[in-house]
Amino acid sequence: MNPAAEVWEKVKALMGAEMTATTLNTWFDDAEAVALEESRFAALAEQYRQAGDVLLFEDGLSPDGLRRLCDAVLHACGGQCACFSGDDSSGYKYAVGQLNGDLRDLVKELNQTLNGRGGGKDDFVQGSVQASRSEIKAFFQAAIREGTAP
Repeated sequence: MNPAAEVWEKVKALMGAEMTATTLNTWFDDAEAVALEESRFAALAEQYRQAGDVLLFEDGLSPDGLRRLCDAVLHACGGQCACFSGDDSSGYKYAVGQLNGDLRDLVKELNQTLNGRGGGKDDFVQGSVQASRSEIKAFFQAAIREGTAP
């Protein structure tokens, strides 16, 4: 067996017998896309270094991408971070975090006010809302006045 075939057999054994060249290429493409996304998230997080509370809207993110973006900005901003992705017609996914924070009351109010659902840990939550971008912004503007949100 030639060396390339040996490597291919080892990869198939590690990844599962159903591995094909097409699924391997898809896996590499996905890994490359995640790496590019991580790089973009790190650059975006740097823009918010020590900015305090942050509210972001980013188009086209998966729930995992939204979580990773929120986590990156959260560790840079020094406050709460709320990230949303979606549109007014189909709603928005969200990720909200605060290092060592307690977001339970905020998320309960967010879900009630914006027709949402979701949850998570005290300091990091994910979910979705059926509300417009302007309604989301208004919610957080009111929460800022009350001192409870980004």
